Amino acid sequence: MVLRSLQQNGMVKRKNKSILNVTKSLLKTKKMPKEFWAETVDCAIYLSNRCPTKNLNDMTPQEAWSGRKPNVSHLKVFGSISYVDVDDQVGTKLDDKSKKIIFVGYDKKNPNDISFTTLMKEI
Repeated sequence: MVLRSLQQNGMVKRKNKSILNVTKSLLKTKKMPKEFWAETVDCAIYLSNRCPTKNLNDMTPQEAWSGRKPNVSHLKVFGSISYVDVDDQVGTKLDDKSKKIIFVGYDKKNPNDISFTTLMKEI
């Protein structure tokens, strides 16, 4: 394969289309607004890099890059709902004590992929 050839450009276009299809599917399945497109694309790429592919002889892109099989035990369901405690000292007795959050992605700062954080946004 020659760098910057038409064949290589086609591969990139197919990968971009694949990422876009996963993004649309994630947003529509969880009935989330389009405003979350950037976080969803990040999540789709994060997952794609941890899935085996035929082009790499059933290795993951992450494994081909780092030489180590990625840990996937931390993966969560995109769009899952969680609740976090709200400070009791703010508000009245009748105010909610928890806040609904939606899982939309993974923390890029953790190089070991051992833990994850959610990007919390209200819908």
